[in-house]
Amino acid sequence: MLFIQQRTFIYREYNLFKDIMARPGNQTEFFYTEKGLVAIDSPVKLKILNLLKEDPRSFDEIVRHTSKAKSTISVHLNKLRARELVEEQVDLADRRRKTYYLTCQYLGCSRKPALENYNRVLEQIALARNMDHFFFMESLLHALCFGCEAYGLDNAPIIKKIGDDIGGKLALKFRAEDPLELLREVVSFFELQGKGSLLKKDPLSVEIKDPFKEESMLSTGKTLCVFEEGLIEGILKGKLGKEFRVKETECYGTGHGHCLFTITEQNYE
Repeated sequence: MLFIQQRTFIYREYNLFKDIMARPGNQTEFFYTEKGLVAIDSPVKLKILNLLKEDPRSFDEIVRHTSKAKSTISVHLNKLRARELVEEQVDLADRRRKTYYLTCQYLGCSRKPALENYNRVLEQIALARNMDHFFFMESLLHALCFGCEAYGLDNAPIIKKIGDDIGGKLALKFRAEDPLELLREVVSFFELQGKGSLLKKDPLSVEIKDPFKEESMLSTGKTLCVFEEGLIEGILKGKLGKEFRVKETECYGTGHGHCLFTITEQNYE
C-alpha cells in the first residue's frame, strides 16, 4: 500500500513538472524531500522558500520581506508545511512566536534554454576520430550536464550535491588530517585524472587545467564546474569533519585558460 502511495505521489509530481515546464515565461524551482521531487511555481511560495534558504525566519520577518498580508503568508506556509518543504518551531518563552525553516533541499530551477555548450560537446563526439574510453566518459558527463541546460533546466545545485556525495566517499582514500596537506593530496588526485593541478595559498585555492574542457567549453560569461566544487567540498568535509565553501572564481566558461576554486572554512560559531 505504501509503495502504491509513493508511486502515485511521484507520478503526480512528474505530471505537474511537465505541465509547469510547458507554460511560457514561468519560473519554477525544484526541491527534494524524502517523498521525492516537488515543483513550485507560485511566486509567493518561492519568495518564502528562497528567504528560508538563507536562514530560519520568524513569521513577522517573512511577512516583512514578502510584503504580503499575514493571512496570505499563513496560508502559503501551511501549504508548504503540508508538502513537507517547511517546518515551524515554537518559541518556548512565547508560544505565539514561531520560527520557520527549510526541511527540503534545493535542486534547481527552470531557465531559458542554453544550447551552446551542449551543441559543442555533441559536435566533438561526432567529429572524434578515436573514441577512447576516457574521451567517451568525459563527453558523456558533459553532455548530461549541458543537456539539462539545453532543455531548460538549471541543474547546478543537484550536480554540486552529487559531487559532494562522491567527495564524501572518496575522503576515505585520503590520509592528511591538515587542510593544506589534504589539498595537496587533492591536487595529486586531479593530476592522476590527467588534469594539470596547482595549489595556491593567497587566497587558498586549487587551479585545474583540463584539456577536455579547454577544447569543449565556450566562453559564456559564467563559471560551469559545480561538480568539482562539490567534489572538493565533500573531500574536505568528509576527511576533516568541518564545513568548507569551495567557489569557482575563474573558469574556461569565463574566458580563462583554467578553472580556479577558492576555499574558505565555514565558521558557524
